[in-house]
Amino acid sequence: MKRQPTTSSLLRRLNRSAVVDLIRTEGVISPSSLAERLNISIPTVMRVIEDLIAEDLVAYDGFDEANVRGRPRARIKFRGAAHAILGIEAGKGEFYGAVANLEGVVQTEMHETADDDGERNFEKLVGLIRRLMAAPHPRGQTIRGIGIGLPSIVRQPAGEVVLTLGLGWRDMPLRARLSEHFQMPIVVENGRNLAAVGEWGFGAGRGADSVVSLSIGPGAGAGVVIDGKLYGGHSHAAGEIGWYLDDPLLTGRPFEHLGDKQSLRFFGIPEQATKMLEEANNQYAAGKLTLAAVTDRQADKIAPVVSELLDYATMAVGSVAAFMNPEIIVLAGRIVGGGDLVLDVLRHRLKGNVYDPPSLVMGALGHRDIVLGAVRLVLDATTLNPADSLVMADYRSIDRN
Repeated sequence: MKRQPTTSSLLRRLNRSAVVDLIRTEGVISPSSLAERLNISIPTVMRVIEDLIAEDLVAYDGFDEANVRGRPRARIKFRGAAHAILGIEAGKGEFYGAVANLEGVVQTEMHETADDDGERNFEKLVGLIRRLMAAPHPRGQTIRGIGIGLPSIVRQPAGEVVLTLGLGWRDMPLRARLSEHFQMPIVVENGRNLAAVGEWGFGAGRGADSVVSLSIGPGAGAGVVIDGKLYGGHSHAAGEIGWYLDDPLLTGRPFEHLGDKQSLRFFGIPEQATKMLEEANNQYAAGKLTLAAVTDRQADKIAPVVSELLDYATMAVGSVAAFMNPEIIVLAGRIVGGGDLVLDVLRHRLKGNVYDPPSLVMGALGHRDIVLGAVRLVLDATTLNPADSLVMADYRSIDRN
């Protein structure tokens, strides 16, 4: 593929994104420190800062102590609380929505029951967004955009949903249809992708260059962040490991206790299996179950379904670690009920079998990982495309009909 040249317009947008990201990360920083750490000139930094002040994304915040030349340095702070983003997780049976500011503070949360009719679900989604916009908010706060995460491959940049059996959407131009109701930036993404961005931006993966959010139960899927950027793959299907790991022809055996191919993919790991995994972790924490008994699959010590879950998780983590070589793998989904038992088993099995095993951690954001990923992704999208700020709206100008 022919590499596109870097234009001056693209360079300006990249500089904006880098400056916003560093100010957000540091909270308060001087322009000279920005220039030094980003390796760009002071005049360039000041032009970006002037634009960001005009958008109310940053503001001056006093001065540092005098430097060696006796000149105090102005400080710039991030104005994350002045803006909000609506994040929606659309899943089988429910919509979960939240309003969060750019610092990752969740201000409002709401739920809406979904059903099996696609059009009714779309109407419910629109209604939920309007209720979130009408919720109490800090005076003067601006809505910067909307982010939607759902269990489907999403064609980009159109934001077209390929298939969500739980919501009745197939080849659904969700972004285009929502844009008819809400005149502001809208991002539609795979939920696991947003979860990875959320953990990278606000949670267990913060500060890392490469992070994978791996969810096991119900179903299985992963989101990938490489060098601080979401990786979607050639056809926006990166991380769809459920299509791989539940196939006996590829994994070498069926997972009898986890259900057949269809039930594992679409209906998830049985609730009973999750409870048994949690009980095994309790026994492990109490010293009544040893790591050796688990790794050796001793039938009198550990239930077959728990062994299968751990085998499944090992193949998922091992595959991701071998192919992606990420710095951190953040575990999510029902597998987190296994706590230290899961982490210790995975670390034991990966050691010596995967070159430079990643750090394995449990997700820090819980059920909010997807909506906080939406916050970060919308912030990035509107920072890279400042023209989008022209269609940002405050709460008083939103269509609530």
